[in-house]
Amino acid sequence: SHSWENTEREYYDLFTSYFTFHVKTVEEVIQEAREILNPENREYVKKLVQYVKHADDWFLGLKKRRKVLKTQVA
Repeated sequence: SHSWENTEREYYDLFTSYFTFHVKTVEEVIQEAREILNPENREYVKKLVQYVKHADDWFLGLKKRRKVLKTQVA
């Protein structure tokens, strides 16, 4: 576990690259699942949608916290 708010820029950029790739991959899975939606798997798709929403909210909050910390230090 890392304090992403305080990590070095290069390390943070590497993390965000990996994180956004991961979220985009899950979004593509959701899109494909919706196109071929099997009613039996509907709950799994809903869980994936919630996962992406939670991840997006967390990442947006992280970016805001980093920005606040950077302005406090400057």
